[in-house]
Amino acid sequence: MKKVLGLIVLFVFAFSFVACEAATTTAATTAVTTTVVTTVNGVTTTTQITTTTQAPITTTTNNDPDTLIVQFVPSTSIDSALLLKLKSLETMLEDELADAGYDIGVNISIGTSYASVIEAMVSGQVHVAFLTAQQYAFVTTEYPGAVDVLLTSVRDAYNAQIGAGDVIIEDTDVIITNANAVGYDGTTNSAVKVSSYYSMLLVRAEDFAAYTAAGIDWLAGKNVGTQSTTSGSGYVYPSLLLSQNDLTFVPFIQGPNAAAGEVGYTTIGGHQNAVLALLNDEVDAVFTFFDARYHATAYAAWQAANPSLNIFEVTKVCALTTPIYNDTISGLADLSDGLRAAIQDAFIAVIGTTEGYDALQIYNHKGYLVAFDSDYDGERALYAFLNPED
Repeated sequence: MKKVLGLIVLFVFAFSFVACEAATTTAATTAVTTTVVTTVNGVTTTTQITTTTQAPITTTTNNDPDTLIVQFVPSTSIDSALLLKLKSLETMLEDELADAGYDIGVNISIGTSYASVIEAMVSGQVHVAFLTAQQYAFVTTEYPGAVDVLLTSVRDAYNAQIGAGDVIIEDTDVIITNANAVGYDGTTNSAVKVSSYYSMLLVRAEDFAAYTAAGIDWLAGKNVGTQSTTSGSGYVYPSLLLSQNDLTFVPFIQGPNAAAGEVGYTTIGGHQNAVLALLNDEVDAVFTFFDARYHATAYAAWQAANPSLNIFEVTKVCALTTPIYNDTISGLADLSDGLRAAIQDAFIAVIGTTEGYDALQIYNHKGYLVAFDSDYDGERALYAFLNPED
């Protein structure tokens, strides 16, 4: 039994139950309670979900199904028009799979709950599922070997993340150096996609040298602006970063004990508002998504009052958390390598069409990249941090 100590920012997806031909055996049931925080268009809701599931029970000599089962649980309400768009993906995916040599059907339907995601996947009754990064961390931690990631959704890369030849930079020290370089402006490159983003620690330029000399221990006793405790980049991942450095958040109003490694936090609604609080000397540092300094209008009033200053020059990036991965498309681990590759290619091709892209905007996905289980080691570390053993 896990005791949930933190809240995880998730987009919710789930699946229907359709069994493929297989020989099955019965496994012991396990009840798991997980706290799910769903953020859609800036609105966050929290749900406690208890799932009673079986360990993976599907065994077969031929694990590739005659019909590929995919199900969605939408983050927005579904009307008949949107349902028709989703159902149109069936034919598109079938055509792509047929081109790859797999003459199989595709069945897409709408589910109702996050609990059904976990139950359907670990019982082997759904073949392909849209899981958030933390849902994937949960499944692969609690039911290892049942599910494997296929794809991740993507976003435009920040120019600070892009190296020569449009290679994505993974060394966070290099990204930090680029983000602090003269001329950096927080812009992105729509031609280069990434499957994750970061939370950044931002300080005023005059404090950067002191932080550099002391390292992250400089935060002890300070007042740090954060988002709510349900925010991934504004609180949850920063909490893990502090824990990895023997520091911990406490409400600043309580008076953090620097000697005990306590870092005060003040909740500030909105990432750009947190940056403004830093600019106005209301806090010593802030954790926000990388890069919250780039915004068309949020800083207009500050800029008008400080026409000679550049927001990217008067603030400095000190640290980045582990990558926060985007939504996944995950599949049963026992699908054949050939079918796995065909499914990956099919979804990449479909979202590249106008009709497919439009249908997948229920999740605001812009494209997909092939993903690997090792990409989610950081997500599993976060899951373990939030869900320690009793």
